[in-house]
Amino acid sequence: MSDRSPLLRRAPALLALVAVVAVALGWWAVRSREESPAAQPPARPASAAPAPLSASQVERGIVQARRAAEADPKDSAAWAMLAHSEEMAGRFEEATRAYSHLAALRPQDAQVQADYADALGVAQHGSLAGEPAKLIARALELDPHNVKALLLGGKEAFEGRRYEAAIALWQRALAERPDAALRQPVETSIAEARSLAAAGAGARAASAPAGGRFVAGRIVVDPALRSRIAPDDTVFVYARPASGSRMPVALLRRHGRDLPLDFALDDTLAMVPQARLSQQTQVLVGARVSHRGDAIPAAGDLEGEVGPVAPGTVGLQITIDHEHR
Repeated sequence: MSDRSPLLRRAPALLALVAVVAVALGWWAVRSREESPAAQPPARPASAAPAPLSASQVERGIVQARRAAEADPKDSAAWAMLAHSEEMAGRFEEATRAYSHLAALRPQDAQVQADYADALGVAQHGSLAGEPAKLIARALELDPHNVKALLLGGKEAFEGRRYEAAIALWQRALAERPDAALRQPVETSIAEARSLAAAGAGARAASAPAGGRFVAGRIVVDPALRSRIAPDDTVFVYARPASGSRMPVALLRRHGRDLPLDFALDDTLAMVPQARLSQQTQVLVGARVSHRGDAIPAAGDLEGEVGPVAPGTVGLQITIDHEHR
């Protein structure tokens, strides 16, 4: 795992996994010392931070490691160095091929399985579905305490909308390594998973008593507008009549930090008892981001809307993609 750690950075809110990077780099250094002690420079003082490698140093490492692996295909240290160096250079297809050889040489090494899953996920454009998920499961079977496998397992569960499983895995990762640098991004991801789990539970609960008189879906943000939404901005999710009054018949308040957001709107979210979602035949469903928190739309608010749709519609996709004028 390199200091880029691109796949972990793509996990929801996992934007600064410094502690995990340190673990992986420490593993690399220790394994290299164990298997090729003569090749290691004198140990630096414990207080000194490792100097970052330049691009030319990485390239030299790739050449040297490839030569060593070709000279002795059973040299796992050479394959480990090659895999990590290719990863640091951003060549993830090549890194996965090296990890494949390394995993065959070290089938009982949980860290190798986790690193392989990470690189393979990046090569799959950020998805951990399929073979990466199997590698993660294997890593956790070999070592239930492996921090990187726990983090990746949480991301894979989050991708599959298994939010409770994601929360449990991320909490285990924090218990294993409670570093401050790791805690903040992981706790943010846990909060997001909890929010989505609660929204899903709300949608399931709404469907029974309302007899299908609800609407549900997911709100996402156009990447071009993402930087304009602050964590504390108010997000209004609403359903309003397709014709006539513009007053919402269901309104949900969330925050910018909650986006993307799964939602469900029903009669419990009515603004007044006389105007309810279940009374409508067609509604427009939308989301609006207010920087001031005002219920009344204002210039500069960001919004998106779909419809008209009938109450009972699920699976809506609302993209916040334009500015209110």
